[in-house]
Amino acid sequence: MPATPTAEDLYKYIGMAFEQAKSDPILFEKLSNTPGVFKVLTTEPDGCMIIDIPNLSAVPGAADDEADAILRMTGEFANRFWQGDLNLTMAVMKGHIGMEGKMAIMARAVAAQTKLFPTYIELLKNDGRTDLLVK
Repeated sequence: MPATPTAEDLYKYIGMAFEQAKSDPILFEKLSNTPGVFKVLTTEPDGCMIIDIPNLSAVPGAADDEADAILRMTGEFANRFWQGDLNLTMAVMKGHIGMEGKMAIMARAVAAQTKLFPTYIELLKNDGRTDLLVK
């Protein structure tokens, strides 16, 4: 079982994945044309990240920041999601992940973000963070 990432790990690697997408023309076009600002609230560890899909940014935030939708999950589930190792629909149905807000925007954004999964995994590998890899 992989280690649980710290909030700083999530901020760093998710943020870096979005930064790298800015230099990939295909990812840039796909993501910058997808609407939505999301707040991801994590527990174990406690954290808050604001993901602005069209501006390709993911930065630490505050629980009261504005967003189109909110996702609530543990750090472990966030790490698994960003590696493509989590069936989001099943996790929501089982109560492991909470979602609220504009679901149509969230559905488009989640589909677009999956293109960043290989980048997230590669960033972990390049930093020697194999302890966070789920596969």
